[in-house]
Amino acid sequence: MIKVPDVYVISLPRCTDRREKVVQEMAEKQIKFSFFNAVDGHQGTPLLAEDYDYRKRLWLTSGKMPSKGELGCYASHYQLWLKCIELNRPIVVCEDDIELHQNAAEILDVALDKVKRFGFIRLEDIEAGGEFSEVERHGEYQLNLMKDNYGGLRAYAISPEVASKLIKHRWCLPVDCFVGANFIHGQYSYQLTPCFVEKHGFYKSTIQAKDGFKTPIYRKLSRELYTAYKRLMLVVMYRKKITEMKSL
Repeated sequence: MIKVPDVYVISLPRCTDRREKVVQEMAEKQIKFSFFNAVDGHQGTPLLAEDYDYRKRLWLTSGKMPSKGELGCYASHYQLWLKCIELNRPIVVCEDDIELHQNAAEILDVALDKVKRFGFIRLEDIEAGGEFSEVERHGEYQLNLMKDNYGGLRAYAISPEVASKLIKHRWCLPVDCFVGANFIHGQYSYQLTPCFVEKHGFYKSTIQAKDGFKTPIYRKLSRELYTAYKRLMLVVMYRKKITEMKSL
């Protein structure tokens, strides 16, 4: 039986320059992977978007309709969560605008092992402003608990158990914000350093290009109240987990 790769790179088929760079990166690091054809929201609304909670989106989380690119990005990650469940083993998901660490193959092995216990592990840097606490350290490797999944979803390891948690909830947020919203689905975000993805951002986004819609002012109050609630819940969940870790 041919082993299916553990690494999936989300990419639009038409983006040949990005794909060539990813192929080169993976070959240099001796990593087997598979391209996952991204859902292009600009080619039509994804079927999965039929389950979008537009009322919550308009009155609580954003105040405006999701962009076509945002829907395509969410649908792409969602379909790979379904793939993870189907395979019944952890996988690594990457977007295609990445440059890998020189020890990426070793980091990959560590991530696929750790994610069996922790469920979701971010494999890129924690951006400035992201709050975190060290969970454990082994040699050069450090695993951190994140307050939320602050700043993107370019590379991560996920277990089938966590993928099953995430697909149970209706869409109402951008996919990275949803993954970080542990008070919704109960899954904490962790991060592994050194990072599998060392650099990113070489190209303009082709999947999640923003549309020029503005948020109506009459939805401001409900959004601000929900934002305050969300921030409070993230703090509560984060402190709760830190307290649990200290008691072990």
